Amino acid sequence: MLDFGPVNASLIVVGLAPGHKGGNRTGIPFFGDFSGEMLNTALTTSGFAKYLSETDQSAGIEPLNARITNVVKCMPPKNIPKPIEIQACRPFFLASMEASPATRVVVAVGRTAHEELLKAFDRKPKENPFAHESEVQLTERLRMFSSFHCSRYNVNTRRITSEEFTEVFLNVRNYLRDLS
Repeated sequence: MLDFGPVNASLIVVGLAPGHKGGNRTGIPFFGDFSGEMLNTALTTSGFAKYLSETDQSAGIEPLNARITNVVKCMPPKNIPKPIEIQACRPFFLASMEASPATRVVVAVGRTAHEELLKAFDRKPKENPFAHESEVQLTERLRMFSSFHCSRYNVNTRRITSEEFTEVFLNVRNYLRDLS
C-alpha cells in the first residue's frame, strides 16, 4: 500500500493497517470505508484536504497539506496485525516518515499507531501513554497528536464522535498556524 498525499505536507496521518473494505480494496489508506469517511470529513473541515466532487463526497479527497499512511502496509489476517507483522513493516513505515522532511505534525489514529510512532522516535510508551487528544513532542520539530481510532465500532460504542475526531485536526491546524 502506498502513502497518499503530497510528500511535502506539514501533516502525516498514521493509521494501523489497511481495512478490508477500505484501503485494502482501494489501495489508498483510509479510503472506501467508514473510517475513511470520518477522516475525509476531519481533513476537509480542518482545511488539510478538499473533496474531489462538491456533490459526491464518496468520490474521495485531494490531500492539500496532509499525507496518509499506515504502520502496517498490508491487511493482516482477521484485520489484527501481530507484533511480528508490525515489526516486519517498520522499515517501510520509517521510510514513509523520512520521505516527508517538511512534516511538522503527525496524527496517530489509534493506540498502535501512537505506540509505533513513539518507538520510531525512541520514546517510551510508559512515559507517553496513549489517550485521545494527547500530544507528545517527538523531535525538536515534530509533534504527535493522538486520537482514538475512527472505526465504526468506536463510534457505535460512543468512544469517539465525528466531532471529537475532527477536533483533533482543528487543534493541529491551530498548532501549525501558531508556528508560522
